[in-house]
Amino acid sequence: MSTAVEDTFVGVRFREETNLTLCATGGQIYARGEKVVVDLESGPAFGHVEQSPMPVFKPCQKSSARPILRPADEADLAAHDRQLQNEMAGKLFAQERARALNLDMKVSLVDFSLSGKKATFYFTSDGRVDFRQLVRDLSSRFSVRVKMVQVGARDEAGLIGGIGICGRTLCCSTWLKDFRPISIQMAKRQNLSLNPSKISGQCGRLLCCLAYEDEGYKKGNPDNRSALPVMA
Repeated sequence: MSTAVEDTFVGVRFREETNLTLCATGGQIYARGEKVVVDLESGPAFGHVEQSPMPVFKPCQKSSARPILRPADEADLAAHDRQLQNEMAGKLFAQERARALNLDMKVSLVDFSLSGKKATFYFTSDGRVDFRQLVRDLSSRFSVRVKMVQVGARDEAGLIGGIGICGRTLCCSTWLKDFRPISIQMAKRQNLSLNPSKISGQCGRLLCCLAYEDEGYKKGNPDNRSALPVMA
């Protein structure tokens, strides 16, 4: 397994609190903080280089790296500003229309494409939602192709981001990609307070980090029993 660091790969962040995306530079050198346009599956996207160079451990990582199209120019910066404005206006308009249409849904995040031709609206709901009229209203208002995506509470927290009770950025919005089942037994094994406000995350579900050291507590390793503080 190669652990070589190659200067043809960098880590790009597309939102303030999202995972870094491995991107291929095509042999160009990009400094940390430099603004770039990357070719994603959904189309060109505006981001900034967060890690340069970025370590590459497996061949599959290289093959899945997204290509950087170009350094962002003035036109890209202007398009990104319009994108942000559309996302704020789109979320507000979608929330207002959802209430007017009596739709039982919460609009969590709106993602416009850099080109301004497509928009994805992420929402949560306890059941199925007939959002056909809402899609028509959104499409007419912003002249875009609209996609509605229903997500769960944990996915919503990962999309929005935030700060956890540990004082750090949410794991689900920075590096955690797979959600494993979390049970109240994990909190009991770690001698934590069962107060919901102490062991629940921003999503309202049990903290994902309860699972991080659970195996150690299961084995009864005394070294692990002091790894987490008791939250009163």
